[in-house]
Amino acid sequence: MTTSDQGQPPSAAWRLPGPQGLQSLKASLGSPQTTIAPPAALTRVSSQLSEHADVVRRNSQLLLTSATQKAQTALKEAGLSDEWALLKRVGTTTDRRAAAGPAMRRVASDTNFQRSRGRLLLQRPPAAGAGVPGGSPTAQQQLTSEQQRAADAWNWMSALNNSLSQARAGQQSKFALSRAGLEEQARQLVHSASSMTLSEVKDQLLAKPKQAAAAAAATLENCQANLASLQTSLSRSLQQSLTEGREQLERQLSTLGEPGSPSSSASRLAALLSPQRLGSLAAAGSGMLQPVGTEDQAASASDSPPADALGPWSLLAAPMRGREAAAIEALATESEQEEEDKRESTSGRGWGPFQRQARQRRASKEAEARSSLREDGRQVLIVTTAALPWMTGTAVNPLLRAAYLAKDKGRKVTLMIPWLAKADQSKVFPNNTTFDTPEQQEEYVRDWVKKRTGFESDFKVTFYPGRYAPEKCSILPVGDPTQYVPDHEADVAILEEPEHLNWYHHGRRWTDKFNHVVGVVHTNYLDYARREEGGDTKEFLLKHINNWVCRVYCHKVVKLSDAVQPLPKQTTEFVHGVAESFLEVGRSKAEPPAEGGKRFQRGAYFIGKVVWAKGYTELLDLMTKHARTHGDVAMDCYGTGEDLEDVRQEAAQRHLGLRFHGAKDHLDRSMHEYQVFINPSTSDVVATTTAEALAMGKWVICADHPSNRFFSQFKNCLIFKSPDEFSKHIEHALAHEPHPMTPEERQHLTWEAATERFLDVTELTAKDLKLSAMDNLLHAAHKTVTGMESLRALAGAGANTRDAPQRLLDFDPSACEVGGLFDDRKRLTKSASQAQVAASAK
Repeated sequence: MTTSDQGQPPSAAWRLPGPQGLQSLKASLGSPQTTIAPPAALTRVSSQLSEHADVVRRNSQLLLTSATQKAQTALKEAGLSDEWALLKRVGTTTDRRAAAGPAMRRVASDTNFQRSRGRLLLQRPPAAGAGVPGGSPTAQQQLTSEQQRAADAWNWMSALNNSLSQARAGQQSKFALSRAGLEEQARQLVHSASSMTLSEVKDQLLAKPKQAAAAAAATLENCQANLASLQTSLSRSLQQSLTEGREQLERQLSTLGEPGSPSSSASRLAALLSPQRLGSLAAAGSGMLQPVGTEDQAASASDSPPADALGPWSLLAAPMRGREAAAIEALATESEQEEEDKRESTSGRGWGPFQRQARQRRASKEAEARSSLREDGRQVLIVTTAALPWMTGTAVNPLLRAAYLAKDKGRKVTLMIPWLAKADQSKVFPNNTTFDTPEQQEEYVRDWVKKRTGFESDFKVTFYPGRYAPEKCSILPVGDPTQYVPDHEADVAILEEPEHLNWYHHGRRWTDKFNHVVGVVHTNYLDYARREEGGDTKEFLLKHINNWVCRVYCHKVVKLSDAVQPLPKQTTEFVHGVAESFLEVGRSKAEPPAEGGKRFQRGAYFIGKVVWAKGYTELLDLMTKHARTHGDVAMDCYGTGEDLEDVRQEAAQRHLGLRFHGAKDHLDRSMHEYQVFINPSTSDVVATTTAEALAMGKWVICADHPSNRFFSQFKNCLIFKSPDEFSKHIEHALAHEPHPMTPEERQHLTWEAATERFLDVTELTAKDLKLSAMDNLLHAAHKTVTGMESLRALAGAGANTRDAPQRLLDFDPSACEVGGLFDDRKRLTKSASQAQVAASAK
């Protein structure tokens, strides 16, 4: 085995570094002067090289030892001890550097045993018979003998060399494939290390890791960008899901309604609150309708609920919260959906997941398209059935809604109110107030709203012709109000009292002319009809007519409370507020007086239109029972109306201390000193005067009724459920001053908060905007019926009211006074007699 000469280039002959060389290389790469750790690839290469070199060295040593033992044994057996001594002498080395470790053969077929400098040389013996010059024959014979022994030794060494070569070849074939690449890497590494500094070696070794690190950094940046994009997308999706979930919850709650209200149908509530459904809800783990027990107890409760088990409505002191109602509705919806899927799967229509996914995609697509009043550039028309100076809720609240909607300069607002002839103005407007032109009434309206709100209102006021119907105590449109709106301004229509506006509507369909139509229900007309002669029949007919016209002419109907009947496309939300001037009174009355006296100087009062249906029936009955048990209470009543004289006479006959003062603005300074406001009415949808009294810091005593559900959250609102509780509340309220309002309570009453609720609840989805074929059919039928003058007069619309007059001022109401089949005859006769008395007085 040989090593390469010093003069040969590394590519011609090289040797594998031994363990010490590898350790030295590793130590130099990992020295303290180097600030980096050796890469993992270099460590693996060094380790593999060391292992392979050790294996080759051990195998070679074993083969050499084995061959040497075999040669020694053979020589001894042949009696050639001297030859073995010669062989040992020939193999002895005096070169310590060569003894440091075995050298690698240059080629496997090399038979030259010539050692490097400093080693003994073994050469082939001369041919037989060759003489030595100057030698004697005895010396030649001796030389010949020595040469023979050398030849024998040569033969043995050749055999040994062949054995070693064969063994080496076997070992090399075993490691040929793996060692080739490893030896090449080691050769390049040794060659590079001989010509480069440690810094260059470090840079070369770290080149690829640096490239990998740069690629990883770029990948990390891309991942961060993708995560940011995903976060934005998820945030938008979550916001949209929350909005849709909120709207769905509101629709479910509006469908469910409140217990005891007309919107809570018996069949619907019976199905939702059945023992089976409540048991399923408890088994589902909701834990809000029944106390949580063991599994056996829950199972037994779901199978056979106890007879005295309380329902969810009795467990909740306040109105049912959205979470509980949504859970019940979701359970009902899930059960109904399962039943529907089951029916479809058994109907042979091949119902499956693909059809269900298609239906879900359609529902999602319908929910995406929306129409909102928050969009810039919307043109909003508010149409109402009354106007100032008639101080009724349908005159005041739409006006204030227009003022606060117009504060946002991004939308254009128009208020459309009825114009009455002077003959009707004298019947409706208080204190003999009349107007010669619409411009005069508009000026009155603008002055009033400026004083009430404290800011200039940037909205347009327009009129449509109307007539006062005394038998209904209402103003009815004459002709088609939509013709007074230019087509380019027809975008959003807010119909205040949509059923009232469309009972006799014969003209263009609101949903055809306007892109967005929402009705706001103010009045419980069924309660009015129920109190009249033939009330049951009138209530039945009016209920279905209201459903009819609301479905045909509105995209959505907003009920102020569940005191009114269930209506198509309905939702319930209190969207009225209180003007800032009332809240200012409340703030001032919350401060103790400087002289240390009482904050309020007067007792109880009631304000409202004087008709029996506006709460005067209940008021007289309650005050009569209170006078029997606790004594009479002095009370002031403010307002005018058709039943004023009857109410006054009835109160006098019962010897009640009620004093009637006529109409007065609720914000009048004389009203500030009253401490208790009493409103026992159950016909209101939501009483505006109740909200105003709360804002002024007064006690409010009202009935436990859906119309007062919003007010029950205020500390100064005293709800009574019986005459005895009514009496207790009166005694307490007259003896104790009311609590000052908190900022949160005050905020709930503002028109700003009401406007936000209104903007939220009036949003329309694609499903809301879609009109069905049945809607179109019902509209065609309604238009046909209202197009016949004879039927209109019979139904109570009046004569010659189908078409609008040529000019607004041309309408003469005297030609329309024809009683209908369902009109209140007593009220009509009374109105006629009052008109005759007024005419004779003139």
